[in-house]
Amino acid sequence: MPVQNKLRRRLNINFMAMAVVMLFACGLLYYSLRLQSSYTSKISLTSRQKAIAIEITRDFYFLLEKSKSGKDIAAELREMNVLIEQWTNAQKALLNGSEYYGTSVENTVLVQSMLQDASPSFVQCSDLLKEFFQSPQTFDDAKYTSFTTGIETYVGKINNITGKYLIESEETAGTIKYIFWALVSTALLLLFLATWRVLNPLKKYIEQAYEEVGELEAKLLKADGAKTEFLSNMSHEIRTPLNGVIGMTELLAATSLDEEQRGYVRNVHSSAQNLLDVVNDVLDYSKLDSGKLELHKERFNLSDCVDQVIDLMKPVSSAKKLELMSDLDATLPMEFLMDERRLRQVLLNLVNNAIKFTENGEVLVKAELINRESDFVQIKFSVRDTGIGIDPAEAGNLFQSFYQVDSSISKKYGGSGLGLAICKNLVQEMGGRIWMESKPGQGSTFSFTVVAETAGIVQEEKIDALNGMRALIVDDNKTNLKILVKQLSAWGIQATPFNSPELVTEILSNLHKFDFIIMDMQMPEMDGKSLAQKIRAQYTDKQLPLIVLSSVGEHLMLDKENFYNAYLNKPVKQSRLLDTIVEVMNLSTVNKAKEKISSGNKEVMNQKSTLKILVAHDNDLSRAVTAKTLQLLGHRYDSVNNGKELLEKSRRDDYDLIIMDVKMNDMDGIETTKQLKKIVGKNSMPVIIGITENESRDKQECIQAGMDDMIEKPMKPEILQQKIHYWLETEE
Repeated sequence: MPVQNKLRRRLNINFMAMAVVMLFACGLLYYSLRLQSSYTSKISLTSRQKAIAIEITRDFYFLLEKSKSGKDIAAELREMNVLIEQWTNAQKALLNGSEYYGTSVENTVLVQSMLQDASPSFVQCSDLLKEFFQSPQTFDDAKYTSFTTGIETYVGKINNITGKYLIESEETAGTIKYIFWALVSTALLLLFLATWRVLNPLKKYIEQAYEEVGELEAKLLKADGAKTEFLSNMSHEIRTPLNGVIGMTELLAATSLDEEQRGYVRNVHSSAQNLLDVVNDVLDYSKLDSGKLELHKERFNLSDCVDQVIDLMKPVSSAKKLELMSDLDATLPMEFLMDERRLRQVLLNLVNNAIKFTENGEVLVKAELINRESDFVQIKFSVRDTGIGIDPAEAGNLFQSFYQVDSSISKKYGGSGLGLAICKNLVQEMGGRIWMESKPGQGSTFSFTVVAETAGIVQEEKIDALNGMRALIVDDNKTNLKILVKQLSAWGIQATPFNSPELVTEILSNLHKFDFIIMDMQMPEMDGKSLAQKIRAQYTDKQLPLIVLSSVGEHLMLDKENFYNAYLNKPVKQSRLLDTIVEVMNLSTVNKAKEKISSGNKEVMNQKSTLKILVAHDNDLSRAVTAKTLQLLGHRYDSVNNGKELLEKSRRDDYDLIIMDVKMNDMDGIETTKQLKKIVGKNSMPVIIGITENESRDKQECIQAGMDDMIEKPMKPEILQQKIHYWLETEE
């Protein structure tokens, strides 16, 4: 009996210990859910504060302009006062907590300090708004400038607070998860040690505990889904006005402007594009962080991909008078099956950073073959610059989220602090790694590798006439000279490099040995024009063709002396260089082929001009941008405000193409497409192109609903024209 009592006591102790552990684990889970919910609310609230601050700034500008003209702004002031009150209440909720906003959990000391640091700029802006409300007519531009400066400071500090909330949320969730599973493991061990007398009565308690765990985990997943949905909605709300801003600035840039006005337009376009980059960075980071980013396999040409990066960054490098060059390994295959968009995203990010932090010199994009196994190759990409360089002590932190090397640099150039972190994750998704080599003051080299599947060699007609030709290359930039020699040699051309035009003048009488000359226009001691004058004194353009490389522009061709046979804008693309050499050397078969392609494109353009197009968008500015773009492209169009108007219009008229926003308030694009299919019938459906802020997310659902294609915001005119061309040819 004493033994039985002792055993019973031990079992009771075991039972009590296990019960305490399980109860503590459940309490920890409840606390975790409450904490994560608070962090989600705080992150949402800071994002909302930024959005409201931007909206207030915009409304404030228009109110200030109307007050200067003497117009009555009483109604607008009342509307704006409601917005300011929301802004003020949310700021108080961040500082002191609020059950209404779901921020009742106290902030950490560091976050509280950061919020206090943001308060002066908030108070400054609030006081200026109050002053404007009291006397709009006396409010001058200097005070408005002070207001916008305060808003910029406030938004920047709120950005930092959002980042800190994200970090704290992740760290807290990780710690609680570790403790929770440690507690669960302890409980299971106690359960294992217990006898059947303990297991039997505890069975119902264990089942109940696991049910609670499941419910709490489901709530956590639901909270994560709410965060994703919030980011999606914010993306739509931000991209829609951005689409209007970017589209209108592009249309405005095409009009007659003086230099000062053109500078303003460039600044607006650049700022909008920077904001769009931040939005894209945040969304990409969210997808990578949650493991929801998917890579798409598609066939593409590597040379074309690099050329697109060079073309996109050329205006930025030209503005800083930098040499932007590319060098592709001649042994690399060019056709691959992988996600070209994500590869281009990494290259664009690295090239953009290189140009930002380089004031003089050059930026080189290089691709080389590292290894090949069957149908897969390992490619190494390098982006080298001659910029400010980076301290090796900073190198380990570069690829962390929300990290920027130098605060003064980040203030000058902007950025979300996510670019390199996203690059790192994308490269890892593509089976590679990324690293950096640098010395302060001596430039930097960012390198990464990817594993790509080859798509087979695209057979092209060999141009035998180029094999064995002799070319003279003149360029004072040694890197550019080396790349040109490498490119020409790959085509079978014997290239002789000269890094000084004076050396060429010394052998003028022997230039008849060469078939053509490629020369740089901007050389320090003797420019390309001066050298061309000396060459033309002895050789005609047919005896010795001259191809000039320049970053100046087409006015070279207007030179009345007509020294040059052709010119190429820097940076020089390999495909364009090859075409130019073929054209200058008068290879008739290629010229005929090009004429045939050109005439075919003209026929397509003539067909496109007869299209009837319907534009549907509930945002007036975005609808106006799309309509004006179509008008400039030579197309007829009608426009409607929502899905219901689109259906009514389609009952009365037949349209070839419909361009509609996917997220319209009254009836979204997906539902509108389904209803349209019922009205006109599946076989009579016009081509439908949807406009969305996230093509990869929405495309499958839109295609299933009956849409034919998608365009991502902000919509580019050239992309729209390409889509129209493609679908017209498909129908023909």
